[in-house]
Parts: sequence; C-alpha cells; structure tokens
Amino acid sequence: MLSESAHNANYQLIQDIFSDIEQYRKKFISPLAEGLYNAIKKSGSLFRYSENISEAFKNLTNAEKSFWNYYASLIPEKLKTLNLIIKPFEGFCRTCIISDKEISALAQIDYDNLNLVKSFKKIKDPRGLFAELNWLIPVVLKSIGYEVIRYEEISEINISLVRKLARAIHSRYLHEIRNQNLKANDFIFYSSARTGIQYTVDFDDLPDEIKYSNIDNAIHIPTKLLSIGYKIRQVKKGFKPFSLHLNDEEIETMARVEHMRWSWEKRLNGWTQGDIKDEVKRTHPSLIPYDLLSESEKEKDRELVKLIPAFLQDIEYEAFPVSPNRIKKLSYALKPQSSINKILNETRELNEQIRKLAALTPAIEEMVSIRNKKIEEAISEVEGSYNYAQHIQETFLPDDLYIRECFPDSFVLFKPRDIVSGDFYFFSRQDHLIIFAAVDCTGHGIPGALLSTLGYGILDQAVNEIKLTEPSYILHYLYNKVHRFLRKESEGTGISDDMDIVLCTLDIRTNTLIYSSVKNPLYCFSNGELIEYQAQNSTDDNCEDGDCQFVSTKIQLKISDTIYLCSDGYSDQFGGSHHKKYQKKRFMNFLLNLRDCSMSEQSDRLYQEMEHWREENNEDQTDDILVIGIRI
Repeated sequence: MLSESAHNANYQLIQDIFSDIEQYRKKFISPLAEGLYNAIKKSGSLFRYSENISEAFKNLTNAEKSFWNYYASLIPEKLKTLNLIIKPFEGFCRTCIISDKEISALAQIDYDNLNLVKSFKKIKDPRGLFAELNWLIPVVLKSIGYEVIRYEEISEINISLVRKLARAIHSRYLHEIRNQNLKANDFIFYSSARTGIQYTVDFDDLPDEIKYSNIDNAIHIPTKLLSIGYKIRQVKKGFKPFSLHLNDEEIETMARVEHMRWSWEKRLNGWTQGDIKDEVKRTHPSLIPYDLLSESEKEKDRELVKLIPAFLQDIEYEAFPVSPNRIKKLSYALKPQSSINKILNETRELNEQIRKLAALTPAIEEMVSIRNKKIEEAISEVEGSYNYAQHIQETFLPDDLYIRECFPDSFVLFKPRDIVSGDFYFFSRQDHLIIFAAVDCTGHGIPGALLSTLGYGILDQAVNEIKLTEPSYILHYLYNKVHRFLRKESEGTGISDDMDIVLCTLDIRTNTLIYSSVKNPLYCFSNGELIEYQAQNSTDDNCEDGDCQFVSTKIQLKISDTIYLCSDGYSDQFGGSHHKKYQKKRFMNFLLNLRDCSMSEQSDRLYQEMEHWREENNEDQTDDILVIGIRI
C-alpha cells in the first residue's frame, strides 16, 4: 500500500528515528554494513580490486566488521551533503534520482577519507571500488527497509491523484503497444521471453512491480519538471489550467531525468545491465547512460514526458517557473463569468459610482447599505445553489484522467455559460469498445443542467447496466426514455425540450468507429483533409408515434486520424467587430490550422480563439461550449 507519508515533507533524519545510539547501530548500521558487504561480494566486483573476499560476513574478524560498520555509519552524513536523506519506507519505495555526477561526488568523499583509503591500502583501484559501493547504497537500503529521498523531489500531489495518473500512464503504454501491433501483428498482442513481456492487462491486474513502476513515474512528474526550472501547484479557483508547451531542449532534459528514474527503479528491483532483456535473470540492455541509448529507446522517454502537460491539466495542476518572467505563459484568469457574478459585480460598481457622484446623508447612506446587503445576500444565495449544482454535475461527469485512460491523446474543452451546463460529455470502456458522446440539451444554466442530468443517467444506464454498445440502439433507448419522462407523447401536456447528440463506439483493436448522431455532425481529420460527417437522424423524422428509430454509420479510422465531437455552442458564439456568430465554416477552418498541434495545445488555442472572438466586441458568452478532440 502506498503510504500518505510519501508526501510528508517533515522527515526526520535517520539518526533521530531511533531511541538511542545502540538501537541505531543494531537496527540500521549493522544491517546496512552487512548488506553492502554481501552485495559487493555477490557481484564479484571486489575481485577486480582485491584477491581475497570469500568469507561470509559473520566469519569476518571484529576489525573487518568494524571497518564495514564504520563505512555504513558515514553514509547518512555523506548523502546529506547532496541534500539526500534516508527514511523508512512503508510498502512502496520511491525512486530517488541520483545522477552519475553525484555518484562520482560521493565516491570522491570516500576517497578523501584517509581512514577509508588506509583500510583499503591493498586495493588496486580504490576509486573504482568507492564508485561501485555508492551505486549499491540505495539498493542495499531498500533491501533493509529504507529509501533515499530528496526534499526538492517531494510533491504535494495527493495519493488518489497519483494513482489516477499512474492509470493514465499505463493506458498510454497500452496505446503504444496497440499501435505497434496494429502495424506489425494484425491486431494480435504477443509475449516473448526474449523481447520481454508486454503487459496488455488493465492497471488493476498488473503485477505489483509494474504497477508501482507506473506509480513511481507519476510521483516523479514534479521532479522531471523541476529539472527544467518548473514547480507545480494546484490551479486557483477562477483560473484555467493552461498547458505548458515544451521546447525540444526541455523535452530532452526531462527525457534524461526519466531515464535516470527508470534506471534506478530497475536497480532497486534487482536488475542489472545485460545484452538482452531477461525477466528471469533480471538483465536489461537499456541500463546504460542516456547518451548510449538508441534513438528509438530515447524516443520512448521523450514521448512519455511530452504527455506531462496534458496530465497536469487533467488534474487541474499547473507548472509555474522558478524564474518569474515566464509566469504569464502558464495560466490566465477565466474571462467568461456567469450572469450571476456579472450582476453582483455590476451592482457593486454602480454603488461606487453613485457614492462618487453624490454626497449621501448618513440616513440615506445607511438605507443604501441595507438594500445593497439584501441584494448581495439574495444573489449569494442563488450563487450558492448554482455552485452546489455545479458540484453535482462535476460528480457525475467523467473524470479527466479516466478520459485520458480511454484516449491518451485527447482533450475536452467544456465551458458552461452559467456555472452549470446543458451540454455534457460521456465516456465508458467496455472491454475493447469505448463508447463516448457529446450531448447538447435544450437551454443552459439550471434548466439545461436538469435535462443533462436526466440524459446522462439514462445514457449511463443504457451503456453500463444494459450493456448496449451499438450507437443506434443506445439512441433508441435514450430518446424513448427521455421523451417518456418529459411526456412528449402526451397531447398538450409534454414539453418540447430535447437534446442533440453525437454518439460513437470505437473498437480499439481495429480502429473501427460506428457513430449515430442527431442534428450535430462528426468531424474527422484524415489524409490532410477535414471531413464533416452529417447527422443521419432527426427527432422530428425518427421519432414517430412515440417510438424513436435511428441509423448508424461505420468509419474505418487509421492511426493519427483525429476526430472531433461538439455541440453548436462554439460556432454560435457572438463576437467579432460586427456582432456575428462564429459560424461552422470558421470553426472547421480553425481546426484545419491546428492539425499539427498536440491535442493539449489544440484545446488551449481553441479556448484562446473564442476569447479573442468575444473580446473584440466585448460579448458575453451566449451558450455552453463543448468540443472533444481525439487522436487515434
């Protein structure tokens, strides 16, 4: 079990954990000394430096044992010179990233210690021995229940978020495996003892070592960002998590750090360098310095770190630079505000203007103050109801990291007009099928949110309880249920509210997409062209006599194709210099301009484009906005 203490920065030094010096020696120094001796003996490395190391530790002379105990006793203070500390671990041992340069520095400290050099006076290459001993320190510490950590590498991401990030990282791995096999193996996963096992199972079914490897990777996201001068923090309320756009140098730096992390993780689990990957002997050819890796191996690390900005955005964290001059590139305040907030702000501004224009008597001032207080209380009460409604809606909408688990290369741009939304999105994984949808209910604010709650509940029931996967059958169930609830079949008593939808089922084994839609189209960017797939259905034409029948269309997608689902909210926003709608044609052209951007950057640029469009004539947001982008 991953302990919450992994994120507690108030660590004690190892010497302070034990009640007295004797306990410290017995429970820490002696096991560490014996562990180092056995590790160096097992590796056979000392034969390069000495002709005699065959005795078991228990058979050493007291003087020989004293030397190893002395060496072990120096380790905590030696590590402290590099701001590294030792602590007990509980269940999960974090990987502390120690560079080759730092290992050399630790070995130099040993070499500068005259007592150590004197003890090893028969050693032909003491520098080499000290380097090897220092490589073994974290490994031996883990074997006796301790880990090496660095204060700067401690993050404030909580454990639940770490686990979600780990799932998303594994999902990305599965995504890459699918791509490789789609190209080379006709959709069949394979396993080979020589090339290594491909872990194609879901995250929960992974072996513990692999599962913790993903968790370790997630925990070290802040460390990788620290290597390029960034720290992370949770985005403040009222701010949008803006994706960090990495340049090639930053990607390469973080890829190096990721390889170091991976290498130490392997060492801590008993792996050594070997010509081939062998799960039994625990050898791996990539346990070498980053510069010696092949380009294909380096690219694996690069691709992984490129996803970090999107992962942070999903959990509403942001990277902020240690140097303040780059802060403006990271996040900015949300400009669209709900009508409730606007009324409250305008009321306060009006009162300030009245006070500036006229000198009010104390009696009138008191009366105005009382009235203003009542207005603010009334507005705050309504705002509180909206905020709680938003909490309910956010609870049932799919989690961002779950979406990332379904589609590693994707974004959801979701901007309600009035705190809560009549638009909603849906994602569900059923074995090799992923069912997802963009839905636009009549209205916005509270009325739209009520309808969206009804629609989401029925859609969830159709997919996750009844297990429908064919889009036309799902729409049949959805609309029949919604119309019955709204009594649309009742003469004169029902209401005309409805919903427009694009609903898809993707078979991730074959990249076959089946979609069914009402009013809203599906867009697909493929072979350099943006294709619009028109809606095949209309509730006016497809729902007669209270029974709705729908048709579906099949599309064969290819790797790197990009699909977009959206409501009409984006294209219907008013703005520009002439107070006109953005329009679908302009929207499609803008998507074409984004074709070479990453999905996270596409989301940011779509948001910025709409802000600029509305700001040109100081327009309010007129409808909920929902755009979903997925790269296959």
